[in-house]
Amino acid sequence: MVKKNTKFIWFLKIFGILELIVLCFMGIFYFSCGKTLYERSSDGNIDAFVPTNDAGEVLKDGTIEQTYTSEMDKVTAIGVMVSNYGQPFSSHLNIRCEDLTVGRKIAENTYDVSSIGVNQYQYLTIPEKSDIARGDLIKITVTSDAETGNAPTVLYNVGYEFEKSKVGKEAVFTINGTVVPGVMCITVQGDNYVWTGPNYWKLVCFAVLFVAVVYWILAIRVLRGKSSYFFGIFDVLKKYGFLMKQLVSRDFKTRYKRSVLGVFWSFLNPLLMMIVQYIVFSQLFKSDIDNYAGYLLCGTVAFNFFNEGVGQALTSIVGNASLITKVYLPKYVYPITRVLSSGINLLMSLIPLVIVALLTGEKITKSYLMLPYILICLMIFTMGMGMIMASAMTFFRDMQFLWGVLSMIWMYITPLFYPLSIVPKEVRTYFVINPMYHYVDAIRSIILNGMTPRPVEFAICTMCALAMFIVGSCVFEKSQNKFIFYI
Repeated sequence: MVKKNTKFIWFLKIFGILELIVLCFMGIFYFSCGKTLYERSSDGNIDAFVPTNDAGEVLKDGTIEQTYTSEMDKVTAIGVMVSNYGQPFSSHLNIRCEDLTVGRKIAENTYDVSSIGVNQYQYLTIPEKSDIARGDLIKITVTSDAETGNAPTVLYNVGYEFEKSKVGKEAVFTINGTVVPGVMCITVQGDNYVWTGPNYWKLVCFAVLFVAVVYWILAIRVLRGKSSYFFGIFDVLKKYGFLMKQLVSRDFKTRYKRSVLGVFWSFLNPLLMMIVQYIVFSQLFKSDIDNYAGYLLCGTVAFNFFNEGVGQALTSIVGNASLITKVYLPKYVYPITRVLSSGINLLMSLIPLVIVALLTGEKITKSYLMLPYILICLMIFTMGMGMIMASAMTFFRDMQFLWGVLSMIWMYITPLFYPLSIVPKEVRTYFVINPMYHYVDAIRSIILNGMTPRPVEFAICTMCALAMFIVGSCVFEKSQNKFIFYI
């Protein structure tokens, strides 16, 4: 009875620590997200149109109008492309925005024509409390006080059917009251409301309750004398923790044995790869990607860890055959320690990544607080994949060659050095279901955009990691008893 009570107290301590970790994570997540937990950049944003025509001079008795349907919850800015032909005109341009659905002016501003430039967007800031709702019909009106020969122009696009799909079915473009086939060159930016914001603390309560229910189901199972994979991990760490540290240390030291630069390769390798790929691909994709060097290095660091970790785990059973036959140690420890040793390289690679980000104008923000979580998910995902490959390698030695081909294909279907926007829409879905895409995208969001990834991205990263680890564990457990006959 005393032993059982002692074990119950131990379960209580572990439960308290686990719930504290959950609460700390949810608190850090809330702090790092800030406003973005309530609002996110809208998918209904209207990007800048390519101008094909001009509307002629905008004179004092003329009017240029564009109506469009708002596809976002909150409009923050509207831009209209205008031109002064490069001339120092002494006139003024007026841009007005109205919500026709509610019959109210939203914003208005006047611009000095001499300073607007050639084919430049003039932006109209929308007040935060404008209350433009999704589906509202918005009208943009451009007028001027200019006389002939002293007037600016408005640019528009005549790719009517293509461009009109972006501004809604109710879009109408008029020049001096006459409907013209085309769409005014406008850009509209805004945000959508996110349901997680108002419901966040409800989600916290659910997470705490869920962890508590799952934990005590497993704990009661152990108290009744049954085994549990979850609590078995604690026993393994207690019994073999020291040996695992030695294995990780051995693998890391062996990697740089007799190397002149040694550990410095952990810093140098991702930088060299980035430089080579930057030279090769920058001219193709630089125009579409801000801070291409940082974009490239984020993808390279994440995928290199995954590729290296799985590659190291691949030979973990075969490479430790002599040790496995002489010393008892849970066999899954070998692929896991290989991934952990690759994790040391990952941590070191983060240093040049952050340096490059800072040198290219990025800032360290509070979103960095969530970077460890994404990296842990990536590491767990790699462990699961590593256990699958280690099992396959034990029975089929050809897997080491097959993995080289598979990893290369995986690299090319992950947007490491190219933007996802160049991928045809009909096949883009297949790229998005790639787990590595989400890990790379989350790291880029934190380091390059200074934004915490969306809650759905955290959910995807978490589920991919858990799913791969569970599958890898099951495959490894079912096959490990046969390893002795093949090593």
